[in-house]
Amino acid sequence: MRPDIHMQNKGVENLNATIHNLTNIYSNHSTQGLRSRCQIVYILGVEGASHHGFTPVLDALAREQVDSTGKPFKIHLQPHALRSALKGHFGKAAPLNNSSLIHDRLSSLCPNDGHQHVIIEDCSFPCGFVDRPCGYYPRQYEWRNMTMQGIAQSDAAINHPVNLYQFLELYGPHARIKFVVLHRPYLDTLASHVTWDGGWEGHSNVIRGFMMLLRRFLDQHQVDSLSGEKLWTLVCVERLTAKFYGYEGEEETRAKLEVARHRILFYLAEFLGWPQGECLHCFDSWRDGSTDKLQVFSSVKVFSLLDHMREIRGVWPPRISGSLPEQQCST
Repeated sequence: MRPDIHMQNKGVENLNATIHNLTNIYSNHSTQGLRSRCQIVYILGVEGASHHGFTPVLDALAREQVDSTGKPFKIHLQPHALRSALKGHFGKAAPLNNSSLIHDRLSSLCPNDGHQHVIIEDCSFPCGFVDRPCGYYPRQYEWRNMTMQGIAQSDAAINHPVNLYQFLELYGPHARIKFVVLHRPYLDTLASHVTWDGGWEGHSNVIRGFMMLLRRFLDQHQVDSLSGEKLWTLVCVERLTAKFYGYEGEEETRAKLEVARHRILFYLAEFLGWPQGECLHCFDSWRDGSTDKLQVFSSVKVFSLLDHMREIRGVWPPRISGSLPEQQCST
């Protein structure tokens, strides 16, 4: 009796479908397991927003965390493996956009060892120099002469230094992503790198363009699509400085500063899903900025500065509902 070829083919098809389904089930289970133990905290902000000051604070808070079984969180600060995957290398490798390879990369950073893993990344927008790129997509000379709208919608800027839309889409299934957005008053931000991009006006054009670019991203991504949790929150850097409370007597200034820092740490721990908000030494490395913006801009026409500031009104800083006093940012 001759075998039924059609039945054989049907059997092969069913077997292939079963193997495919089992592979998907295993892959989904593996991804869910990885996501449950791997968190990426991206400290987001424009150049000059005090990444260098704030990142050690968040890193110190992360290192206070212990899970319910007593195991400490494992913290990975600015790991090269992630940075190279996110940015690529100028003239060599493009950013990683293969889901399977991303899963492997994060699995190596967040192994299944019984610990919660926290990856902290803090690259500013923009970053690097025209002649010294910080990734595959370099800073552009032309930005200094463009409008902020032009920069915000340009492909070169959207991809520099990291395409946040692709980052969220590609990495979100494998890790719990949270953004901590930094804001510093505009003139302080501008003064910190005022000689870049050809001077204050060019640098202001670039910074305002990236403020608009980041705001568009944040407006479109309010919550995590998988968990439904808030995706980002805001930190007003000036509220963490002694200078902000300097009009009071020294003792009262110190008391108000300590309360503000205490509250923002507890808020961040809650937002990030961390059990411990108490951190006595989180601000040990903090130093208030020393740049005198009045001196920096003493030779600049006031109306020119005001025009630049007026254009970002309503764009930056972003506003969040139900915020602390420490999240009511000065512009």
